[in-house]
Amino acid sequence: MNWLIRMKFRTLYNTFLVFAIIAVLADYIITQIGFRHFPAWFEANPYVRVLLRWLDPFLASTIVFLTTLTLIMGSYRLLSKTLNEKPYSETLKDVGRCVWTANTLKSRDILVFASIALYLAFTYIHMLGFLAWLKLLIT
Repeated sequence: MNWLIRMKFRTLYNTFLVFAIIAVLADYIITQIGFRHFPAWFEANPYVRVLLRWLDPFLASTIVFLTTLTLIMGSYRLLSKTLNEKPYSETLKDVGRCVWTANTLKSRDILVFASIALYLAFTYIHMLGFLAWLKLLIT
């Protein structure tokens, strides 16, 4: 547990970013494979289902994939300079102490932690989508 406290905040942030990108990419790839074997209405993503009204399933899932990836990379690009400034260039312990003892939170603090929540939500949702398609393809 000591290694976690000594970890740089930026390392943890980048780890969440990589997990989100991997989850979105894995879900996209298995969705494309799934569309070759099953009807498009098996897709659970509501955004893909809305686009299915007007577009081909492969194109609809590609548009949603690229939009999600743009949102992830855009949030990282927006905050990349912030992560090089104090306290975010320090360890988790220092960041926690700074945020916990602050009288008010700055907008950049809220943005950093909101983007982490975004990465975690994308990771969770897309891993569930990946596992659902994987289960469907295996059975």
